[in-house]
Amino acid sequence: MPTELKAIVFRTSKLKETKDFFVAELGFVIKESSVTHFVIHTKGIRVLFVESGSDFNVELYVTTRLDADAKNKLTLHEDPNKIKIIISDKS
Repeated sequence: MPTELKAIVFRTSKLKETKDFFVAELGFVIKESSVTHFVIHTKGIRVLFVESGSDFNVELYVTTRLDADAKNKLTLHEDPNKIKIIISDKS
């Protein structure tokens, strides 16, 4: 079963400051954004920053190809560092 990283989501209470850092300090061009999020696309992976009222949190979104008789579902895992790993199983 090949697995592919599709997105990394950073949930932060400092969205505007984070966006300003990437634009002003690092020179990134942000092509997708709103008041509550912005996205950096790189090498087929979406790096998504989302406004959050809580502490900083990281989530990884991964897809796994299954055989034809498996049903689509999302499974949540958490690594020892409390990073959430959401796996989307697709047939």
